Amino acid sequence: MGGVSASSRFDVAVVGLGPAGRALASRAAAQGLLVLAVDPRPDAVWSPTYGIWADELGDLPPSVIRSRVARPELRAHGVYRLPRDYLVLDNPALQAALPLDGVAVRRERLDDDGVAALRAEARVVVDARGARPDGIVPGDPSPAQTAFGIVVPADDAAPALQGATGLLMDWRTDWAGDEAGETPTFLYAIPLGDGTVLLEETCLAAAPGLPIPELKARLRRRLLARGMAEAAVDHPLEREVVRIPMRGRARPAPAGVLAAGTAGRGGNLVTGYSVAHSMARAGSLAAELAAGRAPRAVDARGPADVFREMGLRALLRLDVAGTLGLFDAFGRLPASAQRDFMSRDSTAPGLARAMWGMFVGMSACDRGRLIAATLGPPSLGQG
Repeated sequence: MGGVSASSRFDVAVVGLGPAGRALASRAAAQGLLVLAVDPRPDAVWSPTYGIWADELGDLPPSVIRSRVARPELRAHGVYRLPRDYLVLDNPALQAALPLDGVAVRRERLDDDGVAALRAEARVVVDARGARPDGIVPGDPSPAQTAFGIVVPADDAAPALQGATGLLMDWRTDWAGDEAGETPTFLYAIPLGDGTVLLEETCLAAAPGLPIPELKARLRRRLLARGMAEAAVDHPLEREVVRIPMRGRARPAPAGVLAAGTAGRGGNLVTGYSVAHSMARAGSLAAELAAGRAPRAVDARGPADVFREMGLRALLRLDVAGTLGLFDAFGRLPASAQRDFMSRDSTAPGLARAMWGMFVGMSACDRGRLIAATLGPPSLGQG
């Protein structure tokens, strides 16, 4: 981090107070560091629905749990109860569990030049503004996870859940009958702990991201096909839109600045998950900074990323039939291999074993589809 003044007022400046940035600012202050946090709306309550696995909760208190879903289901051709509990986080409680006591908070929106300029005030500057700090990019060709969801009373949602406590991924094609050539999507159906359920049609990865109007139409077709009342579908309590660029910001941070969370490489290229990893990494990064060590990168590229890039490439090119075959194979994996496939922190050997286990568990036809998707030439936008 050369070029920083020895008379800097702060040990670390964190730009952006989403989960990654707030966790780092809170953890760094708890380590006794002098911290500056910069955000245009530092008091805003986070609006996205954040989910993590129960075994990823770390040292966060139980108060941050909004709802717990015991062994949610994955459905493709078969039905698989996943051997882990899934948590939806309570955003206000999570923010309270990451206090900014002792942190100097500045209410300001910074561009890249403004972020870089903080090097005159802090020994270490961390960009945690997210993958698209300037907003949605029209016509963005990069791989993205997109979703459209509605929140409805649990009684209204019952036909969609079909007896499951929760659906992490329901890949069945009742959104479109037998139109197997379409981009695959799944239903995410998770109780929120207050008598309501989030029902979300999700495209795991596409380049460019599947448009929100298409996801909205698919969700409506799917839910009506399962017997939900039209009024409940068309007039929900709340709506949610999700856009996650799978490769994060996909360009380097400003010179001399570290990038954390989805502003850097904190997201999982295969699942899009980032919150659990980013919050855990905040703790270890704060400890490194307190010890006087600033890493070259918050999330350095490693051998496991080679396998994640292969996984993303396959997801971008698999059709509906190939995707169902892939996730049937995932559902049959042992619990440890499922964790390795879904975790941002899995090792290269663990991830390779999980991916190989899925491959050998597929039919010969589905293996052929996966090989073609992984090794064939990329389409526009796949990078």
